[in-house]
Amino acid sequence: MTGLATFEYYLTGDQIGTYGSASGQGNGMQMVVTLTNVQAIGSSTDIYRIVVTQANSSDTSLRNGQWVSIYSWSESNPSGRLVYSQLNPQDDMFQGRASGVNYQVFSYSSNLVIDLRGVTPGTMTYGVEQNEALNMRMPFTGFATTPQELLPPTPCFLSGTRILTRRGLVTVEALQVGDRVWTRGHGMQRIRWIGSAPAAGIAHLAPVRFDAGVLGNDRPVWLSQQHRVLISGWQAQLNFGADEVLVAAVHLVDGERIRIESRPLVQYWHMAFAQHEIICAEGMLAESLFPGPMALGSLVPEARAEILALFPDYFGDSARETPQTTRQCLNRREARLVHLV
Repeated sequence: MTGLATFEYYLTGDQIGTYGSASGQGNGMQMVVTLTNVQAIGSSTDIYRIVVTQANSSDTSLRNGQWVSIYSWSESNPSGRLVYSQLNPQDDMFQGRASGVNYQVFSYSSNLVIDLRGVTPGTMTYGVEQNEALNMRMPFTGFATTPQELLPPTPCFLSGTRILTRRGLVTVEALQVGDRVWTRGHGMQRIRWIGSAPAAGIAHLAPVRFDAGVLGNDRPVWLSQQHRVLISGWQAQLNFGADEVLVAAVHLVDGERIRIESRPLVQYWHMAFAQHEIICAEGMLAESLFPGPMALGSLVPEARAEILALFPDYFGDSARETPQTTRQCLNRREARLVHLV
């Protein structure tokens, strides 16, 4: 006999959205569902806890009859606060087009959509483009089972990366606290903190390789996936109204000149200054460590305590406001507008 079970999963804020209205047009495989006034409930760095109740222990996907509740999540409050409750995943709505392998549209008790590929503000459609069979259900395997799977690793340089300093190009592993490093707009700045950690270079910890010449780098550069690089010129001005923007390395991957390269083991290095800075690595402009909540959360306790002790007015409990990055940071959807030549 199958018993009742409760399942718990995690999503980022840009994978969950509210919508104003839902309508279906067409019949059979031509059925298209249109959602209007769609808005993500959070960003790619916000994490939410998804609790599925009234489920059978044998269930492997969302289905009609279950109840879905959504809670906020943070390291300091893992239970979170209840954001949405009693959502019913009615996979039979719109002739079976209300759900698919990557999405679920809820209409009871709130107008909500979950899309693992990211929520697009404005209008979203499901149907012809997905070309999925009707009555497909969203499998549990698409969800993260722990919040740690969604935490971005601390932005880092791989061992061997040469950083522009007062002494010229110096490998990152040879740098020390007090060394003066060139920064864009702020001249030579002293390193306030530097640290490293080994990691299995696979999955979300695999480094991103930039071929020589992609962003002014004289030779290949390897960065952690969430390490942001500087993009400037007409693309930044035209698309974002800024002279310069920051983009995560993983969001620039094209499979050719910029690609993810798995390795059995990598040694990642990160450094912090008195404030968030843009530094030069092999001729490429990239950020220093920005110890916001996610970065701090990914550091080992000893390193986190040291960062908070060094920068109490900026990151500690006495900080007056949320720390700011030195440039506008693009999200995954915005980064799609950037085309490197």
